Amino acid sequence: MQNNEKNKYMWRVAKWCSTLLFALFSFFYLYSMQSELLACFQYILSDGLTSYSPFVGSMLLTLLLVFIGEVLAYAWGLPMAFVALSYFPSAVLLALITGGTPMQGEIYGGGFLWGWLAFVLVLGSLTVALLRKYASYIVREKYHYTDMWPNAVFLLLLFIFVGTVGNSNEPLHYQLKAERLLSEERYEEIADLKCPSSEPAPVFGAIRALALAQEHRLGDELFREAQARKALGLMVGEHDFLSGDSLAYTFYKMWGARPGKHIAQNPELFFKMLLDRSAADSLQNPVAADYYLCSLLLDRKLDQFAAVIDTYYPLNDSLPKHYREALVLYKRLRTNPVCIYEDESLEEDYSDFLSISREKALPEVRKNRLRKAYGKTYWYYYTCR
Repeated sequence: MQNNEKNKYMWRVAKWCSTLLFALFSFFYLYSMQSELLACFQYILSDGLTSYSPFVGSMLLTLLLVFIGEVLAYAWGLPMAFVALSYFPSAVLLALITGGTPMQGEIYGGGFLWGWLAFVLVLGSLTVALLRKYASYIVREKYHYTDMWPNAVFLLLLFIFVGTVGNSNEPLHYQLKAERLLSEERYEEIADLKCPSSEPAPVFGAIRALALAQEHRLGDELFREAQARKALGLMVGEHDFLSGDSLAYTFYKMWGARPGKHIAQNPELFFKMLLDRSAADSLQNPVAADYYLCSLLLDRKLDQFAAVIDTYYPLNDSLPKHYREALVLYKRLRTNPVCIYEDESLEEDYSDFLSISREKALPEVRKNRLRKAYGKTYWYYYTCR
């Protein structure tokens, strides 16, 4: 009798430990890693009529998943060593919730993903059924504290399963985070975002450029992140945003104009038109000027850049960093430059850049060295991208 009471007590301890660990994982996974994605899903599913609260949503979903696990723990009556398996269906549901991909106003889960998850769910159900029937052959009748370790193993496998199946696309997550911050007009935070991926989403790059312009940092920091679409990377289409159609209005609000279908393919012309229109506006003009100058640099139009730079900036130490780098590069490439800018420190750095680029090594090794030393400069963009 006493031994039976001890077994029940130990079963409850194992169950509550499993519940606590799963609840903590579920909440922090939903809140810290998937909140932007779930907000996007809710926007799509509700046609923008409702909004998602990361804390409340994560809490409610976690409570639902824990409730399912608790019910199954008592319904299945698994032995103490396998009680964590009662959270297997909850883990599958958590993976399904976070496994989709938003695209053009719809959520795509992929037939392969759903088929694979169904297979795993069936396999898990068979495993649970076999454990219930043959548990006495697998575990001892007399339980000890050390018998709890299989639960820790099962939970770890479930967490790995959720992390593998859930959407972990870094460029997508950073784009959704940038979109959320844009809707809240938190430009300083956007400007400080650093996407770990070597190929960030195009919309992320455009939003980041907008934030840098708002913070008057565009000429200093644009090329600190990869720029894959040249000047077109500064623009976004009306349907490029994933988590809100109204974000296009917020994006173009600073300029007071939106490019038409054809002019959107010529960013340089669009920004020049903004400059001409806002020539008398002392607040708008510097932002439009930075966009125009950066569009020239992105399209590698160094001659045109050198011809107009002194119209917008004095050629002294106050010149933004990327503009100074571009003028040093321009002077080295042209025998008769129309604009000469002297910067001894940058000249030495560019000479070092050239010496690395001429080293006798494998192209990939040489490029990696350049990226490590000068990957955040205009020289690297102009030469290696």
